Amino acid sequence: MSALTISPALAAVIPDDPETMVRVLEGEGPGTPRRGNKSLFAKSECTYYCRTAKIAAAVIDALRDSDERLRSRPEELMLWDWQHTWFRPERGSETGAGWVVLGVVWYDPEFYTERRGAYLSRMHTLIYDRLDLTVDDVEVTHYLVDPESQAA
Repeated sequence: MSALTISPALAAVIPDDPETMVRVLEGEGPGTPRRGNKSLFAKSECTYYCRTAKIAAAVIDALRDSDERLRSRPEELMLWDWQHTWFRPERGSETGAGWVVLGVVWYDPEFYTERRGAYLSRMHTLIYDRLDLTVDDVEVTHYLVDPESQAA
């Protein structure tokens, strides 16, 4: 891996050893075909702590598979979507540990209210177990979106 080169203008604001996040999966976002003309109601940031590179790879593969299933749904059933998925390595880890960070966007208020806690469901805890994660390895933060912030 090559060293990060920072311009003199940015050197004053970027630390010498910046944290790195690597985008590992493409997701929806403003102007992407996946979002279309939908408006966001809420966002959730989901962070999975992975103790090893093997666990991180398994989590990313599981998210990729889930996204493919989501993409196969008819557009009218798309009440939520994934945003980009990132991997942030843990500094100094000898096992390749780090965090998989996933954004979820919610388009429908009722669906958000019903499903925002789905990451704690029995189905999800079984998935975590299969991936060698625990509920303690998962952190989810929800944000309601200001409708004015979406004005073009």
